[in-house]
Amino acid sequence: LKTWKILAKLRCCPRRTTTIVQAILVLHHTEADRYSG
Repeated sequence: LKTWKILAKLRCCPRRTTTIVQAILVLHHTEADRYSG
């Protein structure tokens, strides 16, 4: 997650940050599954 520039400028409450990170991970895994097989 360190290389994701969207998180570098993120300024909001920790609860919202957690939700955003979870959504990013879902999208990341969806894309990874699409291209792996």
